[in-house]
Amino acid sequence: MFRYTALIVLPALVWSCCPPSKWEGTEYIALGSTDGKGQGHYTEIEQNVTVDTDMRRVFITQQLAMDGQGMEQKILQDYGSGEQYVTTTKDGMEVSCTRMPINSIEPGCVPKNHTKIVQSYFGAGSSKVMATMYKFSMGQNVIYATMSDDGCIPLAYEATGATEDGGGYQMTVEFFGITPGVASTSVFETPKNCPMPRPVVSGLGK
Repeated sequence: MFRYTALIVLPALVWSCCPPSKWEGTEYIALGSTDGKGQGHYTEIEQNVTVDTDMRRVFITQQLAMDGQGMEQKILQDYGSGEQYVTTTKDGMEVSCTRMPINSIEPGCVPKNHTKIVQSYFGAGSSKVMATMYKFSMGQNVIYATMSDDGCIPLAYEATGATEDGGGYQMTVEFFGITPGVASTSVFETPKNCPMPRPVVSGLGK
């Protein structure tokens, strides 16, 4: 549990903070969403994440449960090309790989047009971590990002928004074990034999 001191909400006329350009850590995600047909879904995800903003690449290994159905995946996101490579695995063995457009926001600095919501701290006494919560918008997404004041390390992230199919989502992310640097850049190598899904052609046979 943490205590906080609420401040007056006002636009921050300062340079936004920037996390390390390279970092690794663990993320825990709770995601509630509705699809374009209004059907609700709930997803829990545990991710090990490797980020290199200079290369504009993110590598993720994740275990997720969507509506109670489990899945293991490895994902390489290449923001330079706008594509991601999603490999589904089972017991450590590759089952399938699909190449598709990226559907998440590129990691980076807090935008300069943010609003500073709260400056406070996590923890207590000599072990407390000073932190700031920022609010900003990206497209149809409204985001609250809590970053440490020392080093701009991500601590928590909340987002709501609309999806391309006409649905919506609300997501909470918590960060643990963040370390600067990347242990091995080999994780950013583009997978081979990872095709785009074939388009569905309607109206055949009519």
